Amino acid sequence: MQQQTCYQSLVLMGVAGSGKSTMARLLAERLGWQCLEGDDFHSAEGKQMMAAGQPLAAALRQQWVDRLCNVLKQYQQQQKPVVLSYSGLIKTQREQIRAAAWAPLFVYLKGSAELLSQRLAERKNHFMPESMLASQLATMQEPEQEADVLILDISQSREQLLQQVLGRLIG
Repeated sequence: MQQQTCYQSLVLMGVAGSGKSTMARLLAERLGWQCLEGDDFHSAEGKQMMAAGQPLAAALRQQWVDRLCNVLKQYQQQQKPVVLSYSGLIKTQREQIRAAAWAPLFVYLKGSAELLSQRLAERKNHFMPESMLASQLATMQEPEQEADVLILDISQSREQLLQQVLGRLIG
């Protein structure tokens, strides 16, 4: 079902294991919006680096963000609402995403290192190993003083998280 909101883009962000892909799919389904999985836009080289436990090189990360921005601009030009799952680790790159997206709301799924590690250990068939968590946590530039960021504690149930996002969107 299509909802009317002032936001036309949702960006689910957080480190590996935060649940951003799952939440993005669920929200896109509930809203009737298109869902974009940020991982699908990584280069083969970038995925290989991360699978080997190496953080993305700055140039590869920027190329990835540029690809995401290009797609978001297309959705904005077509006035089609979209949900994107994307790590959002770097503030300047969030600003690029913000400029490319159509009326975005960022949702930062935040959790303790212990909970994130547990989730990653239970995850199957994903290129990102648990060993990358410390690097991602160290790289994460917290979205302080970014007014369009809703920060949610991932220790809550999926349904609680969904209701909080939907409440912000249409409330």
